[in-house]
Amino acid sequence: MSSESAPPPSTRLGLAVAALVLGLASIGTSFLLIGGLLGVIGVVLALMHIIQRPEQRRGMAISGVILSILGIVASVGFGALYYIVINDAVSSMAMGGQAQKWIGVESPDFTVTTLDGQTFKLSDFRGRRVVVDYWATWCGPCIMEIPHFNKLRGAVPEEEMALVGISSEGESVLSEFLDKHDLKYPVAAAEDLPSPYSNVIVIPTTFFIDRNGIIQSVLVGYKEYEELKRHSTLEDYNGELKTPPSSSKP
Repeated sequence: MSSESAPPPSTRLGLAVAALVLGLASIGTSFLLIGGLLGVIGVVLALMHIIQRPEQRRGMAISGVILSILGIVASVGFGALYYIVINDAVSSMAMGGQAQKWIGVESPDFTVTTLDGQTFKLSDFRGRRVVVDYWATWCGPCIMEIPHFNKLRGAVPEEEMALVGISSEGESVLSEFLDKHDLKYPVAAAEDLPSPYSNVIVIPTTFFIDRNGIIQSVLVGYKEYEELKRHSTLEDYNGELKTPPSSSKP
């Protein structure tokens, strides 16, 4: 009588098998974040099996619990990573917008010493356009732009445009990079510059200053040569001269 009422082996093991499968699935789909939900269900099913059938295939149920927990942890980790990436992207967009507020503002003067020992003072270039590129040796998009700036340097005469690359890295790091790469324009290491240059945290960021010293445009992120050349050869800013933004710090 008892043998007839007992559930078949497949039914008795159903919860444990389901928990094991869900545990594996939760790990495999953790990067989609739904792995966390599958992991929770897997833990619940495994615990139900252990409580209802403590003597039957506990090892399989325990394995399901372990895998499900790993899936939950992985999902949480991916969620945290995605949050950081999205937050950085939003911050980058915000900083790009902050830089745009300086368009139409007379650029504050600054002086840097390039790696070849020359003094680059912005006010000395009145009557010429000035391109100021913020970059770093570890920045892939920045390095991809170097050939474009080399081409730009060759296309626009020096008496019409000044071009300088500025990095917050140390001179030794920049010198080592320049030994291996051909840059046809001066590079300087600088940190303590006036706003808006001191606020640059997204690179590459390129400022285009007209012949009257007005910040004419700002490009944030990698740009192709054609766009860089277009901005570096624009007519002088003819809009209303603006005052510096009241809040220039991020």
